[in-house]
Amino acid sequence: MRVALINEGTYPYAGGGVSTWCDHLVRGLPGVRWHLVSIVAGDNAPPTPLLPSTVDALQPVPVWGAERAARYPAERAAARMCRGMLGNTEADLAVFTEGLRELAFAAVAPRAWFRSARGDRRGIGRHPLVGLPLAEILLDAWAGSPALPRLTLRDADDAAVLLEHAVRPLAARLPDVDLCHANANGLAALVALAAKWRDGLPFALTEHGVYLRERYFATGGLAPGVKAALLRFHRALARLAYKEAALVAPVSGFNRRWAERHGAHPARVTVIPNGVDPQRFAPLDIEPAVPTITWVGRIDPLKDLETLIRSFGYVRAWLPGARLHLAGPVPAGNEDYAATCRRLAADLQVADAVTFAGPVACSRDAFAAGNLIALSSVSEGMPYTVIEAMMCGRATVSTDVGGVAEAVGDAGLVVPPRDPRAFAAACLELLTEPARRAELAVRARERALAEFTLDRCLSTYGRHYAALAGRPILTGSTAGSTA
Repeated sequence: MRVALINEGTYPYAGGGVSTWCDHLVRGLPGVRWHLVSIVAGDNAPPTPLLPSTVDALQPVPVWGAERAARYPAERAAARMCRGMLGNTEADLAVFTEGLRELAFAAVAPRAWFRSARGDRRGIGRHPLVGLPLAEILLDAWAGSPALPRLTLRDADDAAVLLEHAVRPLAARLPDVDLCHANANGLAALVALAAKWRDGLPFALTEHGVYLRERYFATGGLAPGVKAALLRFHRALARLAYKEAALVAPVSGFNRRWAERHGAHPARVTVIPNGVDPQRFAPLDIEPAVPTITWVGRIDPLKDLETLIRSFGYVRAWLPGARLHLAGPVPAGNEDYAATCRRLAADLQVADAVTFAGPVACSRDAFAAGNLIALSSVSEGMPYTVIEAMMCGRATVSTDVGGVAEAVGDAGLVVPPRDPRAFAAACLELLTEPARRAELAVRARERALAEFTLDRCLSTYGRHYAALAGRPILTGSTAGSTA
């Protein structure tokens, strides 16, 4: 079986989180041959790590970089897309779908070569909106929606640029595959939607966070009209992908409720939690002598390290010897945020007790540095940090976002997001009560073994792939039983 695995800016160009999940799939289902599609910023994709032998090809799809001008009249399709995305009804969604579908067909160019794991050619058609008077089209559509904020000509120009680049994945052409699997809604779903419309390919959709919700976090600093245009586009696209996917496989019940509320048919939704390897994340039997809180992840505003650092200030006031161990990379573009976190630690006079350890080869190594594991995010799906820590037998303190509370159950402490005092109180409870901490650690390991093994996750995906493609696949020893 051949599967196109589609992502936006993650695997194989970035590590952790969603990329970990992708790597589990491509290594853990040996009966599948993979065509990787990665939506990237520009034409010059960064170097790629060695890919497993199950990967036949890697196809970067740039949304910026050299323009490939469209050579057909697409104004009517663009107008439908803009009108449909601005409305709220099922009729509006149908208009949006019609416009996007027409753009997907118009973007098709003669089939091109694809970039192999060792090659450098790409399969991409014409960019659907290049060369169109998109700002004027958007302004015309806007005039029919008086409830929207004012859209100036400059705003329309700015929004048109962003929208033109956003729809470029529609031009991606895939080789002969049996199905597509988008690992997020949004731009990755555009590739899957175009393949469904043009070639009749079924597609599965997995969301680790909630893509649309994260767009609301990510559009700060834009003019109100530009922000409204982008969010209306992403809202319409999310609803369309939920509606068209043959399988919506959220990682948590929280994500399931979001998907169903935005158009996914309940019969096509199956929660498939992330899984980890119990052997790789064996229990940690020794704790550090100095009371230490460990955090693992990427340095990113969604992880809300500012709340964690503020809460640590309260912890230090009650427990002067405590330390905070932060392990993880600073993604490109997040350098200012990392500097803000360091300044905050200095302003709170706790910088000498906060370690920025950088990336680690395995999160288990970072967990060993702490008595408890913290997660302070404002948006999550089913975070690997939490289930990996649970598998290692470490107690956790987490914020109640996404599927975190349902992952933790009664095996950890969960507090409201952006509440440093509540987070500090929970950390102090576990740091100062060894028996309570040990009880939760044992319970966490038991829960992880029962609910979040890698074998369980992979075998579930294997069964759904077979159902979508209409034939079985080999799962091998790695994908084992579902017990």
